[in-house]
Amino acid sequence: MDFPGLELKTRMSLMIAPDWPLWVPVRLYYKSTDPYAVQLSFGLTPDHMVRWTFARELLDQGLTTPTGFGDVKITPIDQSSRFRIELESPDGYAHLEGSAASVKTWLARTFEVIPAGRESESVDIDSFLAEVLSH
Repeated sequence: MDFPGLELKTRMSLMIAPDWPLWVPVRLYYKSTDPYAVQLSFGLTPDHMVRWTFARELLDQGLTTPTGFGDVKITPIDQSSRFRIELESPDGYAHLEGSAASVKTWLARTFEVIPAGRESESVDIDSFLAEVLSH
């Protein structure tokens, strides 16, 4: 199955300090060429964007129950009407909070396009191996 991808543009609070949120544009993207993952990007300016790729399943679970460890943690807040994403790397830490409603709707669309458990049917192993072996 080939489709251009599913995109959600929203805004989330980048928590600069406990009582100091800064609203930032956030983009979530899902594509058939990487069916197990979602991409998240945000930035304070167009020239300085932060990009993360993590498991679609992690996002799905994190909207209803605390999940993740290491560099990506997702936690529901306010009876699951909002959620928190914590991203950590050697380069820094980010704590984002936002409404879960639009993310849940967008995520449901990704599961309509490629249902859970059927992601492997969308992976072109030959192309993936060719790309890996060419580097």
